[in-house]
Formats: sequence, C-alpha cells, structure tokens
Amino acid sequence: MIRYLTVMCVAALVIVQSAAAGTQILGLRVYANDDEYQPPIVTMTGRVTIEFDVDDAQPPDLRILFVHASRDWIPETRALLVDEFHSKSGMLEYERAPLGVNRYTFRYKNSFPDIRMNVSFPFSGNYLFWIVDHNDESSILAQGRFILVENLVTASMTVANKYYPEGSNPWNMRHSIRVNVSATPLAPSTRSQNSSIRSSAPDQQINHVNIKRVDIVQNWLLDLPYHIDVERRDPDTFVDNFYLPEKCFRIRSVMPGNEYRRLDIGSPRLYPNGQLVRLRSGYDAVRMYWPGSMDANGAAKLRPFSGANSEYLDVLFRLRVITPPEKDVFVVGAFNNWTAREEDQLEYDAGTKEYSGTETLRRGVYDYQYITGRWNQTSGAVDNQNWTELEGNDWRTITRYTALVYYFDERFGGLDRVVGMATAKSPGGIDETEEMEK
Repeated sequence: MIRYLTVMCVAALVIVQSAAAGTQILGLRVYANDDEYQPPIVTMTGRVTIEFDVDDAQPPDLRILFVHASRDWIPETRALLVDEFHSKSGMLEYERAPLGVNRYTFRYKNSFPDIRMNVSFPFSGNYLFWIVDHNDESSILAQGRFILVENLVTASMTVANKYYPEGSNPWNMRHSIRVNVSATPLAPSTRSQNSSIRSSAPDQQINHVNIKRVDIVQNWLLDLPYHIDVERRDPDTFVDNFYLPEKCFRIRSVMPGNEYRRLDIGSPRLYPNGQLVRLRSGYDAVRMYWPGSMDANGAAKLRPFSGANSEYLDVLFRLRVITPPEKDVFVVGAFNNWTAREEDQLEYDAGTKEYSGTETLRRGVYDYQYITGRWNQTSGAVDNQNWTELEGNDWRTITRYTALVYYFDERFGGLDRVVGMATAKSPGGIDETEEMEK
C-alpha cells in the first residue's frame, strides 16, 4: 500500500481590520498546488498555498502562526505538541498590486511547508493558523484552518442514492455513504520506505480500536462535516465491526442539495472597475424543484494577476422570495469559504420581495448559494443552518465527498491524528441506486 501525507486546508475569505497596525487583509484563500480548482488537499510532494491581498501604504511585516488542534478544533497548548521552532513562518513573500487597481496595494502568496523549512508539521490532524503583525503577534489580522492526513490505514468510500424513510419529496432523496477502513498494520519495511509524515516522533503501529470517528466533507464545506462516531448516538450513523481491524462507517442521511449557482465577474467590459456590480441576469430565484447547471464543486477561479483584471468589485446579490422563510437568509460561496458570517446576512425588502446584500470580490468566477439560519452573537456563527430550503434537493446533483479517518494517539498524553482518507462522487441520476461493497 502506498502511503503519503495529505494536507487539507480551509480559511474564511475575510476582510479584517487590524486595530494595532491599521492593515487591511482582503480575499484570504487556501488551495492546493497553485491550482484554484483543487480543494485544499495536497500530497507530500505538493504544498499548500495561502494567498491574500493587503491594503496598506507600505508592505507590512506579516507572519503566519500554526498550531495543532484537536478533532473539534481546540488548539493544543501542551509543550510536547507545540513545535516553537517550526510553527511560525519567516518573512512572507509579496509583490505590488498591478497598475490600474485601487482596492489593494500588495499581494501575499506563500506555500507551506516552505522551502527554507521555517514551517513544518510534526503531526497529522487539525491545524489552526493566524496571520499576525510580526511586531505585535497578539493582533490577529485573519485566521484559517487545515487538516493534515497521513495514509496509515486503507480507506475506501461508496456513495449511493437511497430514499430516506422519514421524509417527503424532495427531502427524502439522500446519499447513503459507506466508508470501509482497514487498519491491518503495514510491514515495518513498508512503513519505513513510505513514511511521509514530517515528524521527529517515532513511527507507531496503529491500534485499530482507537479509530472511532470518520468525518465526511461535502465539496469544500470543511466547517460542516458529517460525523460518524462510535461514541455518538445518532439513528442515521452506524459503525460495523468496530472491534475488528476491518470496520465500516455508514451514514444514510446526507442531502445532495443542488448544484451551486455561478457568478462570473471577470469581464471589465461588462462590469467596469469602480462601479457596483448588478448581475446581468437580474435577481436570483428560489430553486425548490429547479435543478441547477454544472458547477465547479465549490471552487473559485480568479482572473490573472495583471492590470485592471485584478481589481475588487462590490457585487450586489439579490434573491427574490415571495414568502420569506422564518429564519434569516445568508449568501455563502467560494468568496467566504462557504462559512456564513454576520456580514453575509441579507436584508429583506417587503416591497420588492427581495433579499439583498453586497460582497467585495476580486474579478473571477465563483460558486455560491443561499442558506437560512440565525446569527449567534455569542458564538460568532450561524445556528440552525438549512442549505436546501432555498436551493432544493436533487439526486441529479454531482457532489464530491472526502472521508477523513480520525485516530486517537495515546502518546504525548493523547493526540488526535488523521490516518486515512478516501474520496468519491455521487452517482447522479434520478433513481435509487444500489450500494456496492468495496
């Protein structure tokens, strides 16, 4: 079996004002191998790209800090798990914004692990990172997260269309997902030849009983995984043969949703710089029984970094809703990494029967959609999110899934690692399909 290290990253697309340095960061994005269409998943031969723009008179001296976290994103503070020598970037590379743009002055684009190895990742698992002013590291300008995956177990996944027994059309159209995990240990020689984790820690044989959770990520929705957990009582999730090295994690209730909407603001002729973008298609409409066109599975593709093609524009989103939902409406997409923020909430006009709001986006093509929920000021997140109420739910939607196999390492006082991964796409179509054993 080939083993390799995989890096999965996620960062919110944010505009954050630094109280200490007066630096404004725009458009934070994380993706794989300099390919914006790839979800942020990278093998050990690749690197993770972190890119953002800065509006400042002079290039600020910025750094990126990294820390390992638990499977539930609680940062580790134990000395054994904090590598002070390789958890902070050196001086970040940057270049001036092209002539003809006015919304930002410098572009920062860096990949990690970096060539100088200022940053390396000693363990697999969840990581948080913060962009800070080098002279005041307590002032966080922007933040994000990523997941490192090492392939120490074999994992495979199948996705099937199955009717959900408790639901009416179209909400009874669900994806039933099966993840098979084989924790049979590799031979020592194979482990040595294929070892890929960038760590000084000694290799350890996997104890399969400590594999208790698999997370299912839909497209780029890394903040909203589906959990299949031995210790979690959920009538829609199952773990078969838990006490054996060959085990199966199953979930029967994943909604496929709809294909994402597409926004193309790449043309300066259609959308001149300095002017509010009003989409030529007019307003968006609710798509309860209306299947969307093919999307990019949640990705964005920006225009080349040159001249006026690289400007930021204020984009007006409009959604016409005859009967307003009980909850608030938010716009999410590749421009905010599919994480609804307070500023993404739309306002309703009873006269026009439209929800509307403005986002500041660099020229390019974006996937996006509308969701309902309630902003929680205390937690800083949107509660009770519903991703199908305004967009519909259809088996014809082609969805990409990633399964992450979590492992509790008993060393170092306990450590959450990710020791396997599998990917698959939904079958599409309009009929129920058989689940194939794999």
